[in-house]
Amino acid sequence: MAKHKMKIIIRQITLVIILGLIFSLASSPAGAVSYGSSEGQYIVSGYDLDQVIFLVEKYNGKVTSQLEIINGVAAILPEDSIALLKAEPGIISVYQNAIVQTTGKPYWYWNPATDYVDVTGSDLVWSEGNYGKGVTVAIVDTGIGWIPGLFKGIDGRLNARIVAWKDFVDKTRIPFDPNGHGSHIAGIIANTDIGSDFEWNGVAPGVQLVGVRVLNHEGFGTYEQVIKGIDWVVKNKDKYNVRVMNLSLVSTATSPYWSDPLNQAVMAAWSKGIVVVVAAGNGGSAPMTIGVPGNNPYAITVGAFTDNHTPANWNDDYITPFSAAGPTLDGFVKPDLVAPGAHMVSTMMPYSYIAMKHQANKVGANYFSMAGTSQAAAVVSGISALMLSQHPELSPNQVKYRLMYTALPWIDINSTEALYSIWQQGTGRVNAVDAVSADLIGEANAGMDINADLAGQVHYEGYSYYDETTGKYRLRGDFTDWDGKYWAWDGGFGAWSGGFGAWSGGFGAWSGGFGAWSGGFGAWSGGFGAWSGGFGAWSGGFGAWSGGFGAWSGGFGAWSGSEPWAETGQADPAFVQNFLSGQPVNPRTASTAVGIWVEEP
Repeated sequence: MAKHKMKIIIRQITLVIILGLIFSLASSPAGAVSYGSSEGQYIVSGYDLDQVIFLVEKYNGKVTSQLEIINGVAAILPEDSIALLKAEPGIISVYQNAIVQTTGKPYWYWNPATDYVDVTGSDLVWSEGNYGKGVTVAIVDTGIGWIPGLFKGIDGRLNARIVAWKDFVDKTRIPFDPNGHGSHIAGIIANTDIGSDFEWNGVAPGVQLVGVRVLNHEGFGTYEQVIKGIDWVVKNKDKYNVRVMNLSLVSTATSPYWSDPLNQAVMAAWSKGIVVVVAAGNGGSAPMTIGVPGNNPYAITVGAFTDNHTPANWNDDYITPFSAAGPTLDGFVKPDLVAPGAHMVSTMMPYSYIAMKHQANKVGANYFSMAGTSQAAAVVSGISALMLSQHPELSPNQVKYRLMYTALPWIDINSTEALYSIWQQGTGRVNAVDAVSADLIGEANAGMDINADLAGQVHYEGYSYYDETTGKYRLRGDFTDWDGKYWAWDGGFGAWSGGFGAWSGGFGAWSGGFGAWSGGFGAWSGGFGAWSGGFGAWSGGFGAWSGGFGAWSGGFGAWSGSEPWAETGQADPAFVQNFLSGQPVNPRTASTAVGIWVEEP
C-alpha cells in the first residue's frame, strides 16, 4: 500500500513538472528560444548541406537538426559568430528560429484574460515595478491544485512558489484541491499565467503562497478545523513571512463577535500582525446578513460588485444582489468596501467537485468562472499584498485604513446622493492605485483595543442602530452632512436603478481617467467632509458592549423579537436571549463553508 501511494505521488510530481515546463515555455514571448545570455537558436541555410554543417561547427555552433529541403540546419549559435557566419560565401541566410502559431487561436488561447486586474487598477501598480514580491499570502480554504500558474514564478520558471502546505482534513503532504474553490481564490490572488490580453492573470503575481486546507471536497468544514488552520498560520507566520491571510468562507452569526471562537482566532491573527481579509457572504441583500467571520469588526470584510461585463465602462456597474449587507448584529458597519465578484475567471482543476457540478462555467483547460464575495475578498487580499510589498512597515490597521480611505463610493452623478448605503458598499469600490501609492497616515479600528478585547477586559458595539420611528438603519453621532441614502437605509435594494450613477473619485491617481467622474464632483467634495475626513470614527467602536445593548436605548428596544430581528430570521426569543448573554457556539459542532453557489448576476 505504501509503495502504491509513493508511485502515485511520484507520478503526480512528474506530471506537474512536465506541465510546468510546458506552460513555462507557452508563457514566454514569441521569439528565439534562449539558451543563455550569449547563445540563440537559428535557422542557417546555404547552397550545400554538408558545407553549412561544416561552417556552423567551425564557428562553435551546435547543429540540432538537418533541414535538407532548404540545404540548411537548425543550430544553437554563439551570438558573436552570427556576423562571421553570414559573411561566408556558402551561406544564404542566418535566421532567428522564431515561434510560429496557427491562424486560428494563438498559443496563449487556453489562458483567458482576467478583467478584475484592470478594473481595480492592479496592472497600473505593476507598471511601477510592484508585483507583490516579498509577501506571502496564506489561503485557508479547500486547498490549492496542481496548476502551473500557481506554481511558477513571474519569470516563468518553477520555483518555491508555494512555500508551505498543511492539510487539516485528510492530512495530505502535498498540495491538492478536490473541491476547486481554494484554487480559484489562489488564482485571483497570485496566478502567473499570461492571459489573452498579454497581462498576468492574478492581482499580485509576485507573491508566495501558503496553502492551508480546512474544508472538505464539498467545501464544508468545522470551526475546529478552521481554527486549527488559523492557529497554524499564526505560529508559522515569521517562518514563511505571512503578511496576509484570506478567509473566503462563512458561517451563520449566532453570538456577539467577541464570543464566537472563529472570530477569536481571526482577532488573534490580526493582533499578531497578519492582515485578515474575509468575505461578506453570499446571503444578501437584506440588512444584517453578514456572516462569520465577516462580522468581525477588526478584519477587512469585502462585498461584491460587478462590472456588468463592460470593464472599461464604470457607469453601469452595480453591487451584486447576492452580496451580504450590514449592519452586523453587534451594530458594526459592514462590509468595509466592495471589489469585483462577478464572472470571475480563475484557475481550477477540471475534475474538481465544483468544476464537475457546474461544467458550463468552464472557460479553459484549467479555468473556470464563478461569482461570490469569496472572489471579491481574494481581489482585496492581492491588493493588500501589493500594498505591503511597497510598504512593508504597515500594520493591519494601517492597511485597512488605506483600503477604506481610498475606496470610491457609488453616487448619483446629478444629485451626488449615494446610490447604495454604507451598509451595502462600505466606503466604496477598491482602488488599488491609491491604496498602494497614496501618501496616507492613519489607522482603522479607532477606539478599539484588540488585546483588551481578546483578554475579555472590554468588548465593543458598533455605531449602527435601527430607528423605529423612521424604519431605517442609521449611525449614531454626527453623520448628517451627507444623509442622502448613505447614512440612512430602509433596507431596500433598488439602489442604482432609476438613477445614473458614477463611482465618485477625485482622491488621486485615477481622477483623470474615467469620464463620468473624472472631472470631480464639487457638491460631493464640498459636502462630504464628515466621511472623507473622519470615517475612522464609525469604522471603530461606538462604546463598550453592555450585554444588553443599553447604549442603544434609543433604537433597540425592539430587539426583544420584533424589528429588526424579524427581518433577519432571528426573531426567536431564545436566540435573542443567548445572543445578549454572549452565548458562544460549540467549535466542535459549529460548521463553516465556502459561500453558497450563486448564479452570475
